[in-house]
Amino acid sequence: MEISDKFFYVNIRDYLALGNDNKAGEPMLNRVLSGFSCPKNPDVEQFLKKSAVEFAKKNQSVTYLVFSVEGKELLGYFTLAIKPLTVRGETVSNTTKRKLLRISELDEKSARI
Repeated sequence: MEISDKFFYVNIRDYLALGNDNKAGEPMLNRVLSGFSCPKNPDVEQFLKKSAVEFAKKNQSVTYLVFSVEGKELLGYFTLAIKPLTVRGETVSNTTKRKLLRISELDEKSARI
């Protein structure tokens, strides 16, 4: 856990390592995450609430929660990908493909013709 004057961040794996009783671990993490909202970008909120924990368990990414020092309020998060995500083009809509192409690249060697 890193601390500055105003913020600190916690790796969600630290929560997961605490076990699964009602006062710690994943249940506590889920309670913390349930209070997060991002009205300007629902995808940001949905990722944190629905995918971040599973991605961490599968070692696909690691997510850090950013809290205020003063109020211990969850302010945001950032996620680092550990391994690439592969999506088969025929399994997603054209709209989703366009969105993915904004933040990713096409692997021509893997693309089927």
